[in-house]
Amino acid sequence: MGDGRAKPNGCRVLVVDDDADSREAIALLLEQQGYTAARAENGRAALNHLVAGFDPDLVLTDLLMPVMSGWELHAAMKERLAWAAIPIVVLAGMGPEQRGQLTVEDAFEKPVDLPVLLKRIAELCGLSE
Repeated sequence: MGDGRAKPNGCRVLVVDDDADSREAIALLLEQQGYTAARAENGRAALNHLVAGFDPDLVLTDLLMPVMSGWELHAAMKERLAWAAIPIVVLAGMGPEQRGQLTVEDAFEKPVDLPVLLKRIAELCGLSE
């Protein structure tokens, strides 16, 4: 059965998290579901992926990170026409007040309910039935 990865589904996801274990676990889970997953340790590294030509269908990001936060990544993406329409899903520990301030496609509190997250990612990528 190979490495356990599903047939590619055509959806590209940029996973942004300063916690290496979390970032890798989410990326591997996505790859096992057929997604192409790129990894970035902070918002600046995520922007570097975008500048280098990685064209994700979705950005999955933490909020609190060194170098450049998820908030700053969101602002930078919305300033550039080519990136402004890319859906952003936040994975972070946050209170109801912070969640209400988000202008993203969706937000999940950590620890994440993985089946619910995967269903939402599929919806945003246009893969749900």
